[in-house]
Amino acid sequence: MANKKTGIFITSFIVLTWSCDTHDNPFAILTTDDEEIVEKAYSKTYMYPPGFKFQQNLDGSVYYENTVSIRASQTAWIELSTHNRQQAKSWSEISSSTSAYYRNLTEERETEKYFEFKRVYSGNTKDVILSRVHKDSYFVPDFDKLNPTNVIGTLKVNPINKETFKDFVEYIWTSYTIGYTGKVLEYTVTDYPDKVRCNLKSIHVSNGDFGLCDIIEVKNFDFFADKQSGIVTFQSNTIKEIRGVCR
Repeated sequence: MANKKTGIFITSFIVLTWSCDTHDNPFAILTTDDEEIVEKAYSKTYMYPPGFKFQQNLDGSVYYENTVSIRASQTAWIELSTHNRQQAKSWSEISSSTSAYYRNLTEERETEKYFEFKRVYSGNTKDVILSRVHKDSYFVPDFDKLNPTNVIGTLKVNPINKETFKDFVEYIWTSYTIGYTGKVLEYTVTDYPDKVRCNLKSIHVSNGDFGLCDIIEVKNFDFFADKQSGIVTFQSNTIKEIRGVCR
């Protein structure tokens, strides 16, 4: 009987010790690949792999004007596009005028992809919005953040190839156009006779409440551009979830 009790005690101790160890150190049983994912997920400096283009040292928060921000709709959230600078400026003005407080227009600029209007709140000059509108000569959005489908919009560049589509995916990813953005683990672009595909894998940390662990989600995105029509679609799915830091 003593040996039986001793065995039960030892087994219970091992289970309890394992539970405590994995709670205090949730990375103890991770694979090498998972360890790299966790490291990048919690890194203060890592965002994108080498070669992934993104804007740095912005002097404000980027915001793309949309059907909700200009009060054109409350049931659809689609980013706006135009070829007319004054139209874009008007939308930016409506958005600022109907916000919680008005931000003054201090600078204007444009690129091949968008019109931009820098707006600063007079009550706090550190409160800066870079109000943007897509140029419809580059991209016409169709993605509705309130009623999402797999259609993002129409890419207007010619030709659509690996280089131009890579540039586009980097643009919409960092612009929050599909309502999702996160650290990019890796991405590849493949050219086919009728379309171009960009495969992107990302990571996102969902913080756990007190007594719970973070969840690190690894997602797969496939973006496609039809070379004939320019229509861009995407598919996404969760590859895995890794337990992160426990609170």
